[in-house]
Amino acid sequence: MKKIAIFGGTFDPIHLAHIKLAETALEELRLEKLVFMPNTISPFKLNAKISLAEHRCKMIELSIQHNPRLEMTRYEIDKHGISYTYDALKELSSIYDAHLYFVLGYDSVVTIDTWYKGTDILKEFSLITAVRPGTDNQLGEQKISEYRTAYGADIHLLHMPPFDCSSSRIRELCKKGQSLAGLVADSVEEYIISNGLYKD
Repeated sequence: MKKIAIFGGTFDPIHLAHIKLAETALEELRLEKLVFMPNTISPFKLNAKISLAEHRCKMIELSIQHNPRLEMTRYEIDKHGISYTYDALKELSSIYDAHLYFVLGYDSVVTIDTWYKGTDILKEFSLITAVRPGTDNQLGEQKISEYRTAYGADIHLLHMPPFDCSSSRIRELCKKGQSLAGLVADSVEEYIISNGLYKD
């Protein structure tokens, strides 16, 4: 069966650490492809100010155009409203007719058992996460061990090189009119500037 990873998130904006994680997952797990899935309203960010979906989708497209094994789906964008990961993964596994891996942040691994049908995600899908250098991962390791024992969870840990990059940091730099060199693709920085994103 095909192995495909789904990388869900707000991607506001997508940055080079996202791309590095995606490319590392492709190679280390020998995935056929990895699909970015930008969301509309995360259940965890109901009050957050999020850029228009069209801007976020365009920046993803610009970031992945160099790699044919990286794709984007508008699945959650086109559904509108709140989206739950389990429901999306179930439907996408049928659409792609593949064994799905779900990419998520290391901090999210610790809480996934509290998500809507989170334990079902652990039972039915493989997970991919990355350990950020310099972070205390003792709790994460403990939770991963618990998930493997309790649910037979298939969790893959990628060890990434240090990369001081986050979407919130990029938005702050934009407010100050500072360069995003080395943080986002050049084409993404040009898009942000030309569309006046993250100025307030």
